Amino acid sequence: MSKFVVSARKYRPATFDEVIGQDHVAKTLKNALIGDKLAHAFLFCGPRGVGKTTCARILAKVINCENKINGVDPCNECGSCKSFSDSASFNIIELDAASNNSVEAIRTLIEQVRFQPQQGSHKVFIIDEVHMLSTAAFNAFLKTLEEPPPYAIFILATTEKHKILPTILSRCQIFDFKRIQISHIVQQLEHICKAENRTAEPEALQMIAQKADGAMRDALSIFDKIASASNDNITYQEVITQLNVLDYDYFFKMTDYLLREDFSQILLTLDDVMKQGFEVDLFIQGMSEHMRNLMVCRYPETLSILEISEGAMKRYHDQSMICTNSFLLSALNLLNQCDMSLSTASNKRLYAEIALSKICYLNRALEADLIPQSADAEKKTLVDSDSEANVSNSEEVQAPRSNTNTTPEEEQISEKSRPTSLNTSGDIKSNISVEEPTSQHASLPSAFETLSPVEPIVEKIELIPTSEPSVSTYPISSSEATPKVSIPTLKPNAIPAVKSVSSLSSLDSIMNTVKAEEQAKKEARKSMSIELVEKIWMDYVDKNESSSVKVAMKNSFRTLVGLTITVQVGSENGRNVILQEDRLKDQLREQLGAEDLILDVVVDKSLFPEVEQEKPKTLYNNREKYELMNNKNSQLSELRIRFDLKIDK
Repeated sequence: MSKFVVSARKYRPATFDEVIGQDHVAKTLKNALIGDKLAHAFLFCGPRGVGKTTCARILAKVINCENKINGVDPCNECGSCKSFSDSASFNIIELDAASNNSVEAIRTLIEQVRFQPQQGSHKVFIIDEVHMLSTAAFNAFLKTLEEPPPYAIFILATTEKHKILPTILSRCQIFDFKRIQISHIVQQLEHICKAENRTAEPEALQMIAQKADGAMRDALSIFDKIASASNDNITYQEVITQLNVLDYDYFFKMTDYLLREDFSQILLTLDDVMKQGFEVDLFIQGMSEHMRNLMVCRYPETLSILEISEGAMKRYHDQSMICTNSFLLSALNLLNQCDMSLSTASNKRLYAEIALSKICYLNRALEADLIPQSADAEKKTLVDSDSEANVSNSEEVQAPRSNTNTTPEEEQISEKSRPTSLNTSGDIKSNISVEEPTSQHASLPSAFETLSPVEPIVEKIELIPTSEPSVSTYPISSSEATPKVSIPTLKPNAIPAVKSVSSLSSLDSIMNTVKAEEQAKKEARKSMSIELVEKIWMDYVDKNESSSVKVAMKNSFRTLVGLTITVQVGSENGRNVILQEDRLKDQLREQLGAEDLILDVVVDKSLFPEVEQEKPKTLYNNREKYELMNNKNSQLSELRIRFDLKIDK
């Protein structure tokens, strides 16, 4: 049986062109090799499994290669390349700083630097996990790193750049490696599948790349594991089973149930997820990511940032089209609040069910805010047409002269014969009040006074004159003439940008509700007193079943200063017991009406002075015990003599 080699080692890049996801590093190193402008010290830093050590080995191999291909690739034929491939090169030395982090190890390294290379032009030292070196080792390495021999090159690699001394950083040429994109990992996995004659579903490779978290080595390790479990036929179902990942079908189904307000199926789906062994936290986080993906899919410009397979992309796009932005944003907010609360919740399932129930009826709540509060508000629209309406031959609102002696018949004749005045300027400056006439035509006192200027709620209205002016007349008192109001007609396709009165009313209602809640909170805060705190405190003690909680809460003193309740206890154990009672905090905040209430528990040992410890008992030997007992009862010695008893030491 041939020896198995893991994919991370078998398909390790041998040239800079084979390095995945680090083009900026490979390009810089190749240009430095071509121009013979190599630094004497390099620092490769970045996450795990992104190619730091691989690039260091490629660079070391190319430096000592005798027949470079294009100046940047090793030939793999010369003695230096062959010795490096066989791990027998004396000019390329690798050191693991995690196990050689002492000053003695650095001194040994410095001694090796003194010897010139036996083969090749340079001696390359690769120090991996360099951040593990001690401070003393770093200081011992400073001088050699700053001024090494001309044939010595140091390549340092680390995952934690912030742990390295600034004096070391200043002496190195730093290269920052970045996480590998999911698409690049998928391409590499597809290449390996072809090379190994394996079949894999695109969704399976996509899931492996996502779980790798930007590390190619982790992706290849997961790939080998799943390939062994699935007999070289990698399926999506096998991947989620091996990785213990929740299938995204659950999130699609849950979203459909939420949109249909099918609360029973929502609870059943959540129960099914928990029966499979998944935590509630994982499901809520997955739902949050699902809602985020739906929002991203709604815009073609943002599809590029969604790292999912093409099949899943279509499903996300189809479902996003039946969701509104307000629904997705509100759902994300609720899920985020639930995720933050789950860390301290005693019943995580209940928290999740409450959050899902709110999302279930979210659309209905959003629609309720848009319902007009009054039917009369839609029948009245106030217009101030002090705007730029490019209108030609528009009609002007004209009021007739007052004539108290005119009869109704004469008034009608005069109205028919009176010419209509046109405004040729194109700017209409009038205030029009449109009211639905009643059957009885109720009188309007002081018609021109009621048409007072109001705040404009129309931005632009395009008006055209009609062939015959539409006149709406209302009878007024006998002392005043009846005004003639001409109402311009809108174009058939012209839709004025009028703000709905119902929307404004709804907004006012919401603002009034918020103000009422704030006022209620202020009133509740005013009614806060230490007596009320004591009542809530003792009620909680009576209802609590834990004896330790009861003892800790009873043996405490409470004071109220502003919105801070200071609780003094006599021991640290009592403090920890009270702080763990999250329900106590919620109950105090709810009943006192103060969401920003602070519960401060401090330890004051003077309240409960410690009982003096008993003096340690004196240890007696057998002789001393006998003498003490004999002093209390003298007959004991007689018995000892009578029975010839000896006292053991």
